[in-house]
Amino acid sequence: MAYIGRQNLGGAYRQLDDISSGFDGSDTTHTMQVNSANVTVGDVNQIILSLGGVIQKPGTDFTVSGSVLTFTTAPAANTSFFAILLGSDNGGTTTPTDLSVTTAKIGADQITKAKLADSIDVFAGTSLTAADLGSGLHVRVADSSASVDAAADELVLENSGNAGLSILSGTTSTGQVAFGDSGDNNRALISYSHNTDHLTITHEGDELTTFGGGRLQTGGETSGDVDAGGLTLDQNAGDNFILTAKSSDVAHGMTDSVQTDSFFAMGKRQSAGGTLMYAMNSELQALRIIAAAGAENTTKSTTGNGPFVAYCTTKSGSGFGSVGSNGNMFVVSNNGNTKFIVDSEGDIHYDGSASAYDNYEDAHLARALDLSHGKGVIDSKFDKFVSYNHEKLADLQLVGREEDGTPNHFVNVTGMQRLHNGAIWQQYEKHQKLAEAVYEMAKEALGEEKADAILEKHDIKLLN
Repeated sequence: MAYIGRQNLGGAYRQLDDISSGFDGSDTTHTMQVNSANVTVGDVNQIILSLGGVIQKPGTDFTVSGSVLTFTTAPAANTSFFAILLGSDNGGTTTPTDLSVTTAKIGADQITKAKLADSIDVFAGTSLTAADLGSGLHVRVADSSASVDAAADELVLENSGNAGLSILSGTTSTGQVAFGDSGDNNRALISYSHNTDHLTITHEGDELTTFGGGRLQTGGETSGDVDAGGLTLDQNAGDNFILTAKSSDVAHGMTDSVQTDSFFAMGKRQSAGGTLMYAMNSELQALRIIAAAGAENTTKSTTGNGPFVAYCTTKSGSGFGSVGSNGNMFVVSNNGNTKFIVDSEGDIHYDGSASAYDNYEDAHLARALDLSHGKGVIDSKFDKFVSYNHEKLADLQLVGREEDGTPNHFVNVTGMQRLHNGAIWQQYEKHQKLAEAVYEMAKEALGEEKADAILEKHDIKLLN
């Protein structure tokens, strides 16, 4: 039907529960209910109210606040009450009260970008409010009391406990996170293949890291020869270092080989393989190897063992074989100049080009070494003729010195070998000279024929 006056409010028309039983002539406030359930009224003009059959003026004779109805004058006892609520609890076509609009009241695809705030805070189970952690989308299950990085606040997932993000894809498909810019939409990727069961980090098309089977692998490697928890580094056809270790405290300056702050570097020896390792230090001890074993071995044979073992082999088919006869196993070089070799027979070879001790009585020098420590040395009447001492041995570098210069008992084995060789020759010369002297004496006393007979009898041959 047509009507005159204010347009009808949308929503239901309901009768409020009778509250006259509470009228006592003094109480002005009463709770509004429909079917014993509280109703919230957004506008006092939604109510048509009668007291004792007289219509009351909204806002003058009574007011509303939420579910509370307040009369200007307290109704007298036994006064009749009748009221109609126009529209919904939340105001019909008037301004809805807080939290009154339900999902069912919003049409599909009706919320546009223009109606969304620049910052949205989704607090699960509570409200939609302005974001307090970021400028983008903030999904907050519970307040963590944390702050967010301003450079990573476009999407914030917050919880007072564990928080996470799920990327779900098909059993043979890939889920990934891409990093791009105006020139490349996938300059870097973090991707997981459900088909191969590998997690891969890719940068500019190069696979940096692959996780699979509990292993960490680089260079696109997917089947590294390590167990779970192991690391495989694959530099493909690269020839530079595969591993370096740096420290801001290091500045050794030897930059022809490695960068000045690198104290360790390792890579291929050559294209065919091998391992090249650098240990750099601007002071002493560039490399220290500590071999700590829980057991000892005293066997002095081909089966002897110890905490530190240099295990040398050669290729034999697809496995290892022994180094062949006279083959070099262990080599010590001085900047490319070989000084020390151990071969497959265990023979030790060294650069013996150092000068001999021809200007000294070698036997006396050797005796001086024994006398310097005195351990197990039997006195000899000839010791008084030994003119050398511990200090002289140190001067000749046959023994070492402490940092304060004091001679010690670290023996220069190579020097001692040269000394012994010299001593042997000196004793040979003295023997020959003594034999010649005895022969000359025999000739003077007995004649040449008998002297020759004596030499022959004792198998003594003089040098021609």
